[in-house]
Amino acid sequence: MKRVSLLSLVICMAASMWATTVSYTADDTSVFSNPERGFITMLEGHLSTSDPYAVKGEESTLNRLIADDHMSLVLVHYYLENYRTTATIPASVLNAFDEDMQVLRSKGLKAIIRFSYTNTTYIKGSGEESAKDATLSIAQAHIRQYAPHWQANADVIFAFQAGFVGAWGEWYYTDNFGNQSSSMNANRSALLDTLLAYVPQDRCIQLRTPKFKTEYVGNTAPLTASEAYSGSAKARLGHHNDAFLYGAKNQGTYTDTATQKPYLAQETLYVPIGGESNIEDAAQAATDASYQRTTAEMSRLHWTFIQGQFTQQVTNMWRQNGTFDELNRKMGYRYQLVSGTYQEQVAAGQNISVSLRIRNTGYAPLYNERHAYIVLRNSGRSYALQLQSDPRTWLPNGAVTTVTETLRVPANIPDGTYDLYLHMPDAYSSIANDARYAVRFANTNMWDEATGMNNLNATLTVTDSQAQPAVSSMTFDKSNVAAYSDDMTWYNTNYFDFGPGDAPNTDRWAEWAVDILYPGEYIVTVRGYYPNGHQWQLSLQASGAEAYALPASWGEGEQSETGEQTWDLSNVPAGTYTLRIQNIMEWGQPKLRDITLQYDGELPEDIDTSAAAIHADGNHQAYDLLGRPVDESYQGIVIRNGKKFLQIAR
Repeated sequence: MKRVSLLSLVICMAASMWATTVSYTADDTSVFSNPERGFITMLEGHLSTSDPYAVKGEESTLNRLIADDHMSLVLVHYYLENYRTTATIPASVLNAFDEDMQVLRSKGLKAIIRFSYTNTTYIKGSGEESAKDATLSIAQAHIRQYAPHWQANADVIFAFQAGFVGAWGEWYYTDNFGNQSSSMNANRSALLDTLLAYVPQDRCIQLRTPKFKTEYVGNTAPLTASEAYSGSAKARLGHHNDAFLYGAKNQGTYTDTATQKPYLAQETLYVPIGGESNIEDAAQAATDASYQRTTAEMSRLHWTFIQGQFTQQVTNMWRQNGTFDELNRKMGYRYQLVSGTYQEQVAAGQNISVSLRIRNTGYAPLYNERHAYIVLRNSGRSYALQLQSDPRTWLPNGAVTTVTETLRVPANIPDGTYDLYLHMPDAYSSIANDARYAVRFANTNMWDEATGMNNLNATLTVTDSQAQPAVSSMTFDKSNVAAYSDDMTWYNTNYFDFGPGDAPNTDRWAEWAVDILYPGEYIVTVRGYYPNGHQWQLSLQASGAEAYALPASWGEGEQSETGEQTWDLSNVPAGTYTLRIQNIMEWGQPKLRDITLQYDGELPEDIDTSAAAIHADGNHQAYDLLGRPVDESYQGIVIRNGKKFLQIAR
């Protein structure tokens, strides 16, 4: 392992003893926007080549609702009645979806997506009420055509609603899927199979009633923490209720409230629920949708969103009696910092300890992947240290979660005092730097609107930046992959997919070219998605030579999204290798984001640290220990003209 001097050890031990605890003031009154939650509006488009939009052209409406109701979500409902009997949708109509999503992206909004074929019912010759929708095969063809557009815009899609079946896509009145049935049948199951295959894998699909889900997955047991975020159908199917509070059974949403409401109360800790109230009688609204009933039901079932315009009888009453603002604060998540304990001083390249107490006063947790970072900022410099705690597990209704972690400060960070921030950006790189998509905490004197960060009102002093030189590391992901098996790239812009889970898939792999210029110990970090139930195998391979495999694989049931192991490559000859990661669990479905290989062995004996050697031989290209070209701004061990130098800033 790296040699650490006694002086450095003493510095680290002393720094760890100096810590400060900050108590924070909660903001329980302000109403403000936060991503993926709150009151929504619905925008409808009856698609045709002459008018293929649902969102474009509605910018003024969106601007008003963002300003007045702090809206961050929009239900975008596309009607395909003009293509009900044809399997092909024109390219111009499909491409209009991308334009609609770009309008939302430009305004810091996300979409809930629903498709259907009609918003009316009709009376058949038999006197039975039904609705004209497409056949199963046509609906499936439409899903396949839209799939690339959904994938390309997954960053601004919160969730999908199953739709496609019956009037309003609510799965009741239908010509082709079992008219007026509240049960899952073969056609409905086949449609849902297709949706699960083509909707972006990191997004949930909401079903109209809990019975549809229990019949589809084959049991009435609700999701558990160990099943959540696994990528299974059970973990991806959520709920929407478009008759919220209408009578005891919400107009057929429930068939047995005694069992189905407790079921939803557990389920919605891991998958989202939302919808609308369709009560149109003012007297009924006053009783069924009272403040007490509304807030109690939303709290119990962890509601994340509801329509703010439909129905006016309900929402106008809510606005008048204060319910509207209460819901606007508490639907979805509402995080507050209770206190934080922070180390005050550290040597560059060493660890700091951070402890946060976080209260979620909202009705629900987060549902889509999102990471939290402690950010160090000083004079325009910014360094983000990722917390391993998953914000989706910070439970609602006043629960307090304590997050205590050890974080590594970069070895090449300049000396100085840094302000600390808590940052929770969107997981998609396309909008990660957009402050409108970052999570705001409900505390006073904390939010930085320009950056989307929460000021922790604490500082960290970094010293001895030259004492711990930067170690060489390289991250391998889609941007630099050399080769991969079959269709692994379809998953989304950030991940490889090692599924499917319905067939043996141990032959799936990805490879990168890597130069090992200094053998030794390396820290290997693998970041994945839905990691429960998989096994990776990592190896170095050279043509016609021995393969060097990491002895241990990441095992089945791994709960952490990030796995880290030490890989001893001390006996590996220096040279160019193929780094391969391969799925070795026959039915596993891991999703891979990236691999980081970081040198952690003994420092070379022949490093020249004399002042004359620093930036010596300037006519020769310098390389780090993994063989990557570096310039004079790089701080750490470099190889130049066959010699090793400790390079520091001038």
